[in-house]
Amino acid sequence: MNPLLAQDVSVSVMEVLAPYVGVLIVGFLVALIATPIMRRLAIKNGVVDWPDLKRKNHAVPVAYLGGVAIFVGWLAAVTSAIVLNTKGFGGDVGPFHGRVAFPLSIILGAAVITLTGMFDDVYGIRARVKIGGQLFAAAALASQNVGVQLTRNALNVLHIPWEDLNAYSVPMMSSPLGDAIVYTIGTILIAAFVIGACNSVNLIDGLDGLASGVVAIATAGFLAVTLIVAARAADPAIEAPPELMNPVRIVMCLAIIGAILGFLPYNFNPASIFMGDAGSLLLGYLAAATILLFSDTGGFALKLVTALLIIFAVPITDTSLAIVRRKMRGYPITAPDNQHIHHLLRRSGLSVKKSVMVMYAAGLVFAVLGVSMVAMEWSWRYILVVFFLLYGTIMAISFKYGAYQLALERRQREDAEAEERLGSNNAPIDQPDPSAQAAGDHADDSAAGLESPAQTNASSRYNVEHPN
Repeated sequence: MNPLLAQDVSVSVMEVLAPYVGVLIVGFLVALIATPIMRRLAIKNGVVDWPDLKRKNHAVPVAYLGGVAIFVGWLAAVTSAIVLNTKGFGGDVGPFHGRVAFPLSIILGAAVITLTGMFDDVYGIRARVKIGGQLFAAAALASQNVGVQLTRNALNVLHIPWEDLNAYSVPMMSSPLGDAIVYTIGTILIAAFVIGACNSVNLIDGLDGLASGVVAIATAGFLAVTLIVAARAADPAIEAPPELMNPVRIVMCLAIIGAILGFLPYNFNPASIFMGDAGSLLLGYLAAATILLFSDTGGFALKLVTALLIIFAVPITDTSLAIVRRKMRGYPITAPDNQHIHHLLRRSGLSVKKSVMVMYAAGLVFAVLGVSMVAMEWSWRYILVVFFLLYGTIMAISFKYGAYQLALERRQREDAEAEERLGSNNAPIDQPDPSAQAAGDHADDSAAGLESPAQTNASSRYNVEHPN
């Protein structure tokens, strides 16, 4: 058991949290006010999500741009913590005092991610452009070493003598070879975190209030871990690395939760606004950045990051299922489908609200699991075992389920082809040519001025009025 985390907590969690409660309130109020404003702007300019009765089953067009409101609420909350002294929020309470040195790279990355998603919501952009925005945000984090330390800590735990390489220098660079290798690996790791988290939240954004609620629950788990570790590290009887008491993580979590809570009343079923890609990519990025903020906690980094990945298991699980499912079908992993967990819950007969509540419950279970492992002083090796068992089980189930679905689709396709052949063999001699009949029907539709749903959506995109 680690001597730091084994000590009795002489500073309560509430004493640690109290100076920053105002961050939560600011994020909530600003997002609560900004969301209906963005809804009106979206409707006025025709930025709406059209139902397609396949993957999108809402009855009427729903406004986008809710993600912009989340960003505004989050930014206002973070700015309030940077500009105002913590005494203005809760008095001279707890172990943290003074201003919050919030990394500007996180703000820059969040702005770029939000703009990228907003352009996709309004105009539609290619997947590679969205990935480019995510890579830019990841590079911004790496520029301030947000997350790079995780690689250094991992190499030290694995007893890899990377520091010995610092005796050599990189040609045309002033950086030692060992540091350059650590920075390069760390940058790649940051990019993987950002791209994975952004797209995992984007994939679960399929029901009213689902993605925003799941991320809020996961972030509450992040906050609980932060408060537990900080309260123990604040014990004056022990020597703790100052990084464990970094208030940036508290501000980050409270700002995210506040902004989501301000948006969620408008997004819960029946939703009057969707957050769109601007919101789902933003929340994924903020979740990744929060996890990476724990990489500067020295010898505790790997333990805490692993626990946080367990807390974030719902989006990771759905993404794992989607990747395996699509690769087994021979589809690109970016190809959309209606086989996500929330789709399966809906097809099982659950309502939208009940399906969302099931996903919330799953998120809460994983959050409690991750927080409990930190609170009960589990060592990293045991948390790592749980991590691999959890995701190993998920991948095994996803593979078995994917194989079952693939076999079922193949059997249904063969049955349909058999019925078609049987029908053609029993057709009467004077049956009209199906292709000619189809052509006639198409001509009649054109003469009547009828359009396909896709054509109707495209032609009326900028002339829709939301019924609400």
